[in-house]
Amino acid sequence: MTDPLVSVQMITYNHAPFIVQAIEGVLQQKTNFPFELVIGEDCSTDGTREIVFEYQKKHPDIIRVITSDKNVGAKKNGYRTIKACQGKYIAFCEGDDYWHHPYKLQNQAGYLESHPECGMVFADCDVYYNRSMKLIRNIRYSSGYQSPEKLSIEQILGNDKIRRWPWTCTAMIRRDLSEQVIERDPYLHQSAKFPLGDVQLWAELALISEVVYIPECLATYRIVDESATHNADPRKLLLFWISLSEMELYLCDKHKLSENIRRKAELIWLDKSLQLAFHDRNGQLALEVKKKKQRFTWIEWLRYCGARNAVFYYTYSMAVMLRDLFRKEHNQ
Repeated sequence: MTDPLVSVQMITYNHAPFIVQAIEGVLQQKTNFPFELVIGEDCSTDGTREIVFEYQKKHPDIIRVITSDKNVGAKKNGYRTIKACQGKYIAFCEGDDYWHHPYKLQNQAGYLESHPECGMVFADCDVYYNRSMKLIRNIRYSSGYQSPEKLSIEQILGNDKIRRWPWTCTAMIRRDLSEQVIERDPYLHQSAKFPLGDVQLWAELALISEVVYIPECLATYRIVDESATHNADPRKLLLFWISLSEMELYLCDKHKLSENIRRKAELIWLDKSLQLAFHDRNGQLALEVKKKKQRFTWIEWLRYCGARNAVFYYTYSMAVMLRDLFRKEHNQ
């Protein structure tokens, strides 16, 4: 591929049930310009690797695969794949998501071409719950949320944690601006300290360009059990939210953001850290939370005491188990 206008960045690890749909959603794109698909394959063990290389053989003029001899993790995989992109613009589709709109690339690249002040566009999406096979169409619209046309960094960080946005699978950015942002702060954008790589990129792009919402539904975001934001392991999920809040606090310090944004991030850190302290029976972490928060609700007191005392821990755990059992029987 020579001089693609758009590079599609797709990172994948153990996405064998989904990767074909993700790749086909890219290949079906109807454009009047060349584009490439750059796949970061992180040594999958479920057959994803073989599927990806088979597609590369069939479409060598479009698909390039970036890989290595050992697993590098999602953050490094994402960084090396972005670095390999050659297009003027970069669109994103992770290996468990897919694009259902055949003109996604055409529409978004056309907007960026005609709006040089804009560094990023994003859109609405459908959300598919893989386990229950439930599909929610136009998640932003159906939830009753009216998105502003242009987003500031504080609007990106200030959104509620359940429906954090912009959705990565709907985004397209200018490659030159993204390179500036990523290379200026390797700790924020390249280190393993912050598992996510998209939220901080969107946030800092909003400081140097316009981030624009286009009210179209262009992609499908798939929710699976073992993703970063929807993990069946409660400890992994707590660590994710703690890391996310620490990243937001870092951005607050770096860019002197409002106290409202800082307070929101601090509250998330305190809540999730206390839950983690209870889960791990980490008395030191519980004490650190207490020093920062000072005033606890009665539930927080139980978690604090449970983290520091085995009797409280098992008593509270048993009470929660009995409560959940009662609710389950009552709802049957």
